[in-house]
Amino acid sequence: MHNINIYDETYLEKRLHVQKVHQWDFNCDINWNLTVDTNKYLLPLDQSNIIFPGASAEQRLAISQFMGLIVASTISQLEMVAIKLKGPTWDKPLKKNPINPEFRDLGEQFYLEEEKHSRAFDKYIDKFASALDIESEQLRNFLPSANKTLIEKLYSLNAELGGSALWWLVAAVEEESLLFYNLIHNSRHDIDPLYYQIHRCHYEEESRHASYAPMMLEFHYQFSNKLQKNIFSKVEFLMAEVLNMTWTFNQLIKLKSLKSLKAKHPFFDVMYSTVDLLKGQSPLQVLHQLFTSAPYISSNLHLSAHQHVQEMLVRYGAFKMPLPETKKVVLTCTA
Repeated sequence: MHNINIYDETYLEKRLHVQKVHQWDFNCDINWNLTVDTNKYLLPLDQSNIIFPGASAEQRLAISQFMGLIVASTISQLEMVAIKLKGPTWDKPLKKNPINPEFRDLGEQFYLEEEKHSRAFDKYIDKFASALDIESEQLRNFLPSANKTLIEKLYSLNAELGGSALWWLVAAVEEESLLFYNLIHNSRHDIDPLYYQIHRCHYEEESRHASYAPMMLEFHYQFSNKLQKNIFSKVEFLMAEVLNMTWTFNQLIKLKSLKSLKAKHPFFDVMYSTVDLLKGQSPLQVLHQLFTSAPYISSNLHLSAHQHVQEMLVRYGAFKMPLPETKKVVLTCTA
């Protein structure tokens, strides 16, 4: 389990030193001169085409790229939400319950890195749009967005009431990001080099600061009153789960609107053609597959599946949703 000793100044100082020494530079450590290779995958896919049975090699490439863009946008958007809600979720509780300056300094570094990660994935989306010779906003219309949404407002309200639901989400999503990189790394020779570079840099810093969200959960627990410990802390992960699922499915619904871009680029024409592959499957069957065997989507819906999250659920006696278990699938960049 992550080290969650929030009072050990020496440990916190060492963590901060390591993060600062090894942090990467946005302009120098990613080769932004690289053009997006639209003939390369962004994410490996399952060999059996569970969600899109019978997909051709051309369709698999488009699906991989679209899923990769969804992952990039999701990371960028959620990290930006954490930054926008820094006031109520971090600054306000730390001012109300003063703690050692090392803990605060580590948090400031955490937010600097999150902003950089969000910006890097956002810039990749711009470069992908440029490679397709379309406007960035045309592409973003079909990608996940959390800006000024009800979900963002609910997390903000929870924080204003002294809750920590957003920190549960951050803790789980950071575990998810590490998983995504490992899957990409195993297929790195078939992945667009620029996309891989960004994920590699992201992974390096995420692995170094992944303990901060659990520290914030511990901070909230340590300074909670009896009522918060016995009630609120037990349901906040459940709240994060429900909001995450709601947001995820709302973003997937956007795919129905791809038809409007069919004529803009063959990429969208091919992507829209995958809708026909869903015919013959009942909505219940597709929903079951999304929860159990759809690469990236299933793991995103199962926030409680990650080891460190499971350990924290036990530690705080938090509730989670009863979900069907995910199935392991073989991922590859070949048809």
